Amino acid sequence: MIGRLKYIVALIVFGGMSLTGSAQIFEFRVPYGDSYSERRDNVREEPVEGPKYKGGTDALNDYLKRTFKVPVPTDNVDGYITVACMLNEKGKVSEVNLVRGLTKVLNDEALRVAKKLKFKPARRGKKKIKSRFDVTFPIRRGRVNFSTLETIDV
Repeated sequence: MIGRLKYIVALIVFGGMSLTGSAQIFEFRVPYGDSYSERRDNVREEPVEGPKYKGGTDALNDYLKRTFKVPVPTDNVDGYITVACMLNEKGKVSEVNLVRGLTKVLNDEALRVAKKLKFKPARRGKKKIKSRFDVTFPIRRGRVNFSTLETIDV
């Protein structure tokens, strides 16, 4: 009985606070405009067009096959070499970084070939911008090979 009485008193005291009108109303204000979505609508975002190799992907693959030369035979090496190329506003490679490599000889050759690449620069609207382009060298038996390998169901 006493437990029930405490419950009713607590309900009246705490529940009655909101009925008295003394509750404060908190309002969240965004400093720049009425809402976040309104601010996003006012920002004009230009579409970004990435860098492109002249002639497309097939031309890039042909160039990589022609220029990738390995002085030391490495017949037993298979895998991928990935090089990140930082492009300037003119589309020339300004910096190269090895993302994924295989052997020192193959990595050095991939970096040498990547430094010689030239692209159509990336654009934001009509303005040319700096960008990044990753070049992947698929290595099969020590040579660049873009043909797909047969898969075997196990």
